[in-house]
Amino acid sequence: MSDSNFNPSIHPDIDKNNYPYKELLENFTEAIYVINLEGNFIDYNHGFSSLVGPGEKYLHTSFLEIVHPEDIELAKKGFVQTLKGEVLQDERLRIYSIEGNEKSIVTSKVPLFGKSGQLVGVLGIAKDITTEVQLQSQIQQQFHQFRSLLKNSSSVNCILSAEGNVMYRSPSIEKVLGYKPEELAGPFFTIVHPDEHDYVRSRFENLLENPDKPQKLDVRLRHKEGNWRTVHVIANNRMDDPHIEGVIINYHDVTEMREAQQKIHHMAYHDYLTDLPNRRYFEEQLEAELQDAKTNRSKLAVLFIDIDRFKFINDTLGHHVGDKALKEIAEMLVSLVSEKDLIARMAGDEFMILVPHIEALDYVKELADSILKRMESPIVFDHYELFVTGSIGISTYPESGEDISVILKNADLAMYKAKETKENSFEFFTPEMEENSYKNFALQNDLRRAITNNEFELYYQPKVSASTEKVVGVEALIRWNHPTLGMVSPGHFIPIAEDTGLIVPIGEWVFDAVCKQVKRWENTGFPPLVVSLNFSAIQMLQKGLVTKVKNLLEKNQVEGHWIEVEMTESLILEHDNDILNKLEGLKQLGIHIAIDDFGTGYSSLSYLKKYKFNTIKLDKSFINDIHTSADNQAIITFIIQLSNQLNMKVVAEGVEIKEQHDILQKLNCDELQGFYFSRPKPVKEFEELLLNQQQL
Repeated sequence: MSDSNFNPSIHPDIDKNNYPYKELLENFTEAIYVINLEGNFIDYNHGFSSLVGPGEKYLHTSFLEIVHPEDIELAKKGFVQTLKGEVLQDERLRIYSIEGNEKSIVTSKVPLFGKSGQLVGVLGIAKDITTEVQLQSQIQQQFHQFRSLLKNSSSVNCILSAEGNVMYRSPSIEKVLGYKPEELAGPFFTIVHPDEHDYVRSRFENLLENPDKPQKLDVRLRHKEGNWRTVHVIANNRMDDPHIEGVIINYHDVTEMREAQQKIHHMAYHDYLTDLPNRRYFEEQLEAELQDAKTNRSKLAVLFIDIDRFKFINDTLGHHVGDKALKEIAEMLVSLVSEKDLIARMAGDEFMILVPHIEALDYVKELADSILKRMESPIVFDHYELFVTGSIGISTYPESGEDISVILKNADLAMYKAKETKENSFEFFTPEMEENSYKNFALQNDLRRAITNNEFELYYQPKVSASTEKVVGVEALIRWNHPTLGMVSPGHFIPIAEDTGLIVPIGEWVFDAVCKQVKRWENTGFPPLVVSLNFSAIQMLQKGLVTKVKNLLEKNQVEGHWIEVEMTESLILEHDNDILNKLEGLKQLGIHIAIDDFGTGYSSLSYLKKYKFNTIKLDKSFINDIHTSADNQAIITFIIQLSNQLNMKVVAEGVEIKEQHDILQKLNCDELQGFYFSRPKPVKEFEELLLNQQQL
């Protein structure tokens, strides 16, 4: 044992030189120690010093001082058992080295007897198992982590036999599907949705036949609560792996993800308001049906439906009413089409219907007729009763084109043709429409250069006093001298100018030209006349209109009261709030305001008072048969009397025959305008008319 001096005063019968197997114990690598009856260390070997530190520091100290506090009771118990003569084997304790490091040991103790056979102490042997305990702890921790991972994972792992029987199922199935692993017996396919049973089995057999090709698929599995959950499955064939010998299946719940994806997909391909398919969906389906028609040599048709003047509903009643009306229209259209037809909302108030596999055009005509006929009935919801009309353009394959862009474009052209023809009508595409479209496109390009090239000209039509038959005013009307086409009718190029926005610079040119002419007449001695000109909706609604008008008046040194702006009543009704401020601004500049085509729209006596117009122009439709219609005479009489009370001047336009002139004169209409007096004339001819009048 150690080289420490033996202290015989401790116990006279303990002689370390007489220890059994002295040499063996001295050279033993494990820790050997001797404890007296009081529990104090009295001897040790080199192994003991290697375990806890220099042995001499522990002599005559209690062995309990190096024991972990939580293991002291266990150590005491073992010491007492040994003192009773028992042999204690493989006692596990935690101790501290002299540096304070915790170590784990396994120790065995035997009683130590003196020369006379009496118990004198305990001989112990200890082995350092710290590393083994730490490794075991790590293994145990990893094992518990793995078990927890398997149980709480959002994925389920299974091993299936070639017959589909489950050889292993991870405990996480309880979290995913609600079952404990032992609650499911039989093949994996027993919890597969019946509609997908054959599909899943075929994919499983495919995996068995092609082990190097993993299978990935979505499957619906039955939850313990009875509902169906969608899981994404990844299956790998490991039949050749001796540790597995089966098919490994991993799956996780994707129910909410797939529902969200389906919702996003639906939103991407459907209109948010009506829930109808949108343009993207329609065009993809049209492309597919077009390819099918080409393959099978069949026909298809596309109906382009536009609701006439729908903007009026939005502007007057509000977009919430317009939205409800669109929903009602969508439901009406759905009720009229067949199951094979596809209806979509393309944008705003535009709808399209795809009719595939048509044998004759009769069905398409009947469908268009039924839609327009249904539109003749009012749309009723809440406390509203709305009347709408529609224009339908129809293109067909192969007659109207052979690719999607051409078919859609031609349906659009046909729709505009229907809109031009009459309300609530439909038109089939014809090649002439495309030719006219090209002409309009070319005319649009020419129109952009017309101002720069000085191709516009103003004509003047006189307004005559009904009482004196003298010219008291004049209306300026634009004409276009096209370099190759000659004189282009305003009815042709004005709509193009409005569609393209060119009406704004053209309108500015007209106003500037009128101001110049007024100033020229003033400088050359012609009698002063109020010159009227038309403002379109786009002109009237442009930003900075009043400022532009003011600048042009100042530029030409013309007073505003020599200018009269004519506007239609439909413009006022559709843009009530925007118009009111602009009219007030123009009036402050001295400009007269006239309501044109009065009586043709939604005439309201209230806005006559609200806007305080200077002039009311009776529409030509009232004048045409004034000499044959008592009703028209009565209406005009009422309007003239009302205007007199409101201090408004009344002008009758479209006077073409003497009978009309005489009646209007008799009814005390203020001014007359029409071919009966003069057609619109170039400025030189109009000036001659004025000079001739002065000479009379």
